[in-house]
Amino acid sequence: MPDINTQISSYQYEFRALPGENLALLYLFDPEDRLRAWLVFVDGSEPLPEPREHIGGYVRLTYYRRDLNAMIDLLRNEQPVHFTWSSKLRVARISTIQEPVGEEEFRGD
Repeated sequence: MPDINTQISSYQYEFRALPGENLALLYLFDPEDRLRAWLVFVDGSEPLPEPREHIGGYVRLTYYRRDLNAMIDLLRNEQPVHFTWSSKLRVARISTIQEPVGEEEFRGD
């Protein structure tokens, strides 16, 4: 699978009830509406599995459930958000671009 470096233009949020566990899921889509990352949020403190590439052209990432609110906040309140995947290094990143401190966050009206 090639590397990915794209802006995230939309996301889908889902909760699943499975035998023995419940999962929170986020699906991240690029501007062409292609699924680029599938984020799974799990309970527990055991080590997380490494990111995995899927034949469909997306990467599965696992996070602890305690990180879910921060990720939702990032997707809702920051623009633009980017997803980067290095297949050689097996490293994924969800990030914003560099912006000035305090830009629009605390506008006094």
